[in-house]
Amino acid sequence: MEIGSNCDNEAQIPILHFPKEIVGLLEQGRSSSICSSNSEKWKGMSGKMREACENYGCFILKCEEIPMIMSTSALREQMFMASKALFDLPEETKQKHTSSKPYRSYTGNCPVIPLSESFGIDVNGSSFDTVTAFTNLMWPQGNKGFW
Repeated sequence: MEIGSNCDNEAQIPILHFPKEIVGLLEQGRSSSICSSNSEKWKGMSGKMREACENYGCFILKCEEIPMIMSTSALREQMFMASKALFDLPEETKQKHTSSKPYRSYTGNCPVIPLSESFGIDVNGSSFDTVTAFTNLMWPQGNKGFW
């Protein structure tokens, strides 16, 4: 196959459906229960999310049961602003995120690919606790808007 030629086998972005049980916990204000290691629905969903990220780099999350708190475009804008806030942090702050496991740290400042930066977050047990710890590491003064 030549570079630039048409390909009939285009990769499809995975579509994941958010389980109603998880939505129910969100509505009850029990978000920490969602991520508990006892939640089989969460284990299944997080496994699918991980697989989609590893194989495709992204996924589409669908749930008709979640009430729209904000428009899709406003949510997208908020997500981009949170990402910008993270990557705009000083280099020394970003480098605090380290791990002995491969691909679970901050990676950036590479001369071969100078515009590439990434954060790998290892989620063991409660992802809520992991995200909270990561947020507190990056913003010791707090940043509730990030998570």
